[in-house]
Amino acid sequence: MTDSPRRAPAIDVGLIAVLATAVGARLWYLDTALIDAHSWRQITNADIARHFMTTLDLFHPQVSWGGRDGVVGMEFPLLQWLTGLLWRVTGESAVVARLVALSFSLAGVVCLYGLGERLLGRAGGLAAAALMAVAPSTVFFGRSFLSDTPMLTFMIAAVWAWDVYFERASRRRLILAATLTALAALVKLPAILVLAPIVGAAWRHRQLAALTDRGAWLGGVVAVALVAAWYWHADRIYLETGLTQAVFRPSGTYPPDIAPGVQFTSVSHWATRARLLDLETWRELADRFWQLHLTAFGAAGVLLGLWRAPRATRAPIDLWLLAGLVLFVVALEGQYWHEFHQLPLLPPLFLYFGAAAAPLFDGAWQTRTLPRRIGGLIVGVTGIVCAVQAARASGVELHLYRPANLQQSFVQVGEALRAATAPDALVLTVEYEEAGANSAMLLYFAHRQGWSFDVRSITAGVVPHLADRGARYFATTNWAELEARKPEVAALLVARYKALPLADVPSGARLFDLTAGR
Repeated sequence: MTDSPRRAPAIDVGLIAVLATAVGARLWYLDTALIDAHSWRQITNADIARHFMTTLDLFHPQVSWGGRDGVVGMEFPLLQWLTGLLWRVTGESAVVARLVALSFSLAGVVCLYGLGERLLGRAGGLAAAALMAVAPSTVFFGRSFLSDTPMLTFMIAAVWAWDVYFERASRRRLILAATLTALAALVKLPAILVLAPIVGAAWRHRQLAALTDRGAWLGGVVAVALVAAWYWHADRIYLETGLTQAVFRPSGTYPPDIAPGVQFTSVSHWATRARLLDLETWRELADRFWQLHLTAFGAAGVLLGLWRAPRATRAPIDLWLLAGLVLFVVALEGQYWHEFHQLPLLPPLFLYFGAAAAPLFDGAWQTRTLPRRIGGLIVGVTGIVCAVQAARASGVELHLYRPANLQQSFVQVGEALRAATAPDALVLTVEYEEAGANSAMLLYFAHRQGWSFDVRSITAGVVPHLADRGARYFATTNWAELEARKPEVAALLVARYKALPLADVPSGARLFDLTAGR
């Protein structure tokens, strides 16, 4: 049995130990440039943060791939805005960006402890927080420059705040709960599923009587209205500029006045029949949860916790899991390609683990079972050893941290472009083979504005068209692929424009001056 919920001591040594472990784990490769796994998204966020160094207009985020002053419709850019604000003081730094994400991640660990303490008792909350502190995926993404990290923290904090509110309502608690709910879905829309565990919190405290709480209805409606208002605003920006970052409109595209005649293929995250029936997909995702998100020890605890979770307090956990599973299946394509898309589903799993592993974090149980005075030390050391071994078994270093396979070519070519081009020059880039347009990778490292296409979307008509709109240079990182897939584009560049030398770059890099003929 877990210990009953009670007020935590003023100084919780167990929580401090968990947080210290979480910090230590997240400092691993902290000084790596934002070119490890999911670098495309991290650099896009860094690009937006850099623009906030110039203007703090939170309502009109800018990107480097939208021409001279491209404003983009996107999720609420809180992470990027805070980082841009800090960069004004510290200077632009990947370490600072990672520390901002790390701070949100640590806050998430604390919030999960707080929520778990209410639902499972102190030991259960501590166990849940401990798994979040060391799980390979939450460690890696807890220092990655992605909006998913603050989203996860706000989700957990919102459920905690609503649970406190439904226990004893007050205006201050209502405002806090509604604000956290809005922030969760503002920074990343999938967090709207947090409404399910909030309903669970209402049920556990008041059951059907919660329906008569006008304050709760008002707080929920205001939170949803704020979210709707932001995404309406983001959509207005898209209609004005044609630029978006995966909200409701197709991403990876340009409007016809930028790319006339181009047929873009936008990335879709929704489930397809083929994906749903693909057994390899389900095996890959099962392995991911077993090794990356939970570890074998954590997964075993989750399965046990599904049975051990207290019936009286499990409604928020169960509804959170159910809503997360619905999102998981509906957006299966995105779930398959992006490990961080599973983050909204992890808190209830951590809480189930907390229900099962609570005795290991219960001082009274340790005193009865382990040698006196060193029980906590034994549990702690054993847990850290298990966490290290689980991280090694998960392959997280090879597949996500990628110390031997960082995307250094973008840094090298970007720095060469910065040296070879005028500071105010607009640059047209072609980067990935089939990753879609709107990449900030090369432009970010070159510190230039312009437009970005991939090999699939670039056409021979786009080059002179954007040259007429002010593009001065054409740059690519994969000339061989461009020649093979789009020979007409390569032939146009060679025949019409002057090639410029680039020093110390990979063999696939090329630079052309679009204002100078051969």
